[in-house]
Amino acid sequence: MTRRRAWVVGVGAVTPLGETWTASARAHAEGASAIARITRFDVTGFPCTVGAPIEIDPETDRRMPIALRAAAEAWTQASVDVARDRIGVFVGAEAGRPDFGAVVALARASSGDRRTLAALAPKIAPSVTSPGAIASALARTIGADGPVETVALACASSAAAVAEAVRAIRSGECDVALAGGVGADLDQLMLASFGMLGAVSARGVACPFDLRRDGFVIGEGAAFVVLSVDRRGAMAELLGIGRTMDAYRLTAPEPDGTGATRAMRAALADAALDHVDYVQAHGTSTPLNDATEAEAIRRVLNKSIDRTRVASVKGAIGHAIAGAGALGLLCGIEAVARGTLLPTAGLTDPDPRCELPHVIGKAVQAAAATAMVNSFAFGGANVSLVVGAA
Repeated sequence: MTRRRAWVVGVGAVTPLGETWTASARAHAEGASAIARITRFDVTGFPCTVGAPIEIDPETDRRMPIALRAAAEAWTQASVDVARDRIGVFVGAEAGRPDFGAVVALARASSGDRRTLAALAPKIAPSVTSPGAIASALARTIGADGPVETVALACASSAAAVAEAVRAIRSGECDVALAGGVGADLDQLMLASFGMLGAVSARGVACPFDLRRDGFVIGEGAAFVVLSVDRRGAMAELLGIGRTMDAYRLTAPEPDGTGATRAMRAALADAALDHVDYVQAHGTSTPLNDATEAEAIRRVLNKSIDRTRVASVKGAIGHAIAGAGALGLLCGIEAVARGTLLPTAGLTDPDPRCELPHVIGKAVQAAAATAMVNSFAFGGANVSLVVGAA
C-alpha cells in the first residue's frame, strides 16, 4: 500500500519579530533580534532580566490570541476545500497559568462574594488553565470535526504535535491537518524556576553555539502549518518524523546525545535520506545542550556535514518552550521553499566544541532540497522532523 504524503499548503506564525510569519522571517533574515529587557513586570533580583515577549496583554490567557492569529494566517494561506470531518487539529501546548493574585482573591471570595467571583472567574476559566482549550478553540474556528489532539511535552510539544498530524494524514484518519503550537511563558514563575536550575542567561544574551553562551532566554510565539494529502499549492512536504526518549534525567540530556542521535536517524530513515541541506537545530544557548546537539549532528551527518548549513532561531526570538518546535519547522520550510537559510542571531564566536557549518549574521540564499528540524525537551523527549521541497 502506498503511503499517503503530507504536503505543507499553509504556514503562519506570530513571533516577537512580527505579527505574521512573512514579517518575522524577513526580520530574522536580516539578523534582527527581539531580545530586550523585560518591562511587563519588575525583574529586580531575577537571575535573567531579558526576554522576547509578544506585545499583547489580554485580561486572561496570552496563549489563546497568539495561537488564533498564527493559525488564521496558515489556514487562510492554505485555502483548503474538504469535508469538516476530514480535518484534524494537533496542537503543542502546556497549561496556562492564571494570575496568582486572582487565585488568592477568588479563594477569599469563595465563601459567598458573588460579585467578586463573577469578576475573577474568567481569569481562571478552563480556557486559561487547560492545555486542550487551544486545540478545541482552533477546531471550532476552522470547522474541524476530525481528530483533535493536544501534546504537552515541554519544549518538544509542538514538534511532537506535527509528528502526530503527519501520522494521522498517512493513516487516513484525516485529509487535512492544522498542526503547530504556542508558548507564552514569559512570567515571574517561569523566570524564577529556570533561574533556580541555572538554565537562563545571567548575561542576558541568547547566542546558541557561541563560546560565551550561558543559558537561554525565554521567548514567546506560535506557529502552525496546514498539512494536506492534496499537493496543489504545496510549498514543502513533511518527509520524515523521528521520536525518542532519553529516560535519563528530568532537566538534562544524555551527555553523549544518544537520544538526539536516534531521533535524527529515525527521521532520516523515515524520509529515506542520509543527508539534509539545512538543519534548524534545537540550539538553546545552554552550554551542555548545544555541545551535545552539535556532536549528535556531526555523528548523524558524518562526512556530509560539510554540505549542510546549521542554525537556531532561538538567538533571534528566544526559547518559546511549547511553541519552539513549530517555529523551528517554519525555518526549515523557509529553506526548502525559498532557498532562504535563516541565521543564528547572537552567534559571533563559535565554540570549538560546537564546530558546525553555521549560518552567521544574515540569511544565506542557497538551494536547499531538504531540511531537518530538531526539538529536544526537558524530561528527555526528542523529536526530529525532515521537510523537503514540493
